[in-house]
Amino acid sequence: MALTIEERVKVQGISEIHSIIVPPNLKGYVILEAEGPHVVKLVTAGLRYVKGVTHGLLSRDDIFSLISKKTAEATFKPGDIVEVVSGPFKGMQAQVIRLEEGKGEVVLKILESAYPLQVTVPVDYIKTSKIGR
Repeated sequence: MALTIEERVKVQGISEIHSIIVPPNLKGYVILEAEGPHVVKLVTAGLRYVKGVTHGLLSRDDIFSLISKKTAEATFKPGDIVEVVSGPFKGMQAQVIRLEEGKGEVVLKILESAYPLQVTVPVDYIKTSKIGR
């Protein structure tokens, strides 16, 4: 979506859009820094996946909190039972084997497989399971 908006801004020569932000923690949202709401309406008019536009101001701290990567590594430790919420193992229960702290990844043992299976997934792909904890 952001690339479509960027292309539209370039093609139409709209200079009132200053930045386009895609927050990694807010799926489906795009934040536009513009001169006014009329410019946002002009750029987003007719775009297929735009469901709504919310006008308002964001403080610098709010923007930094949206775009900064939150580390959830400290909340998991070896032996924890977790649920995979994204990727090819979505919905499966797993046990944390170890954390790859520098990479932001976790090595898991999938509990629901017929044979021992260890996989490495990003920390964002798992959440603490209510079962077995």
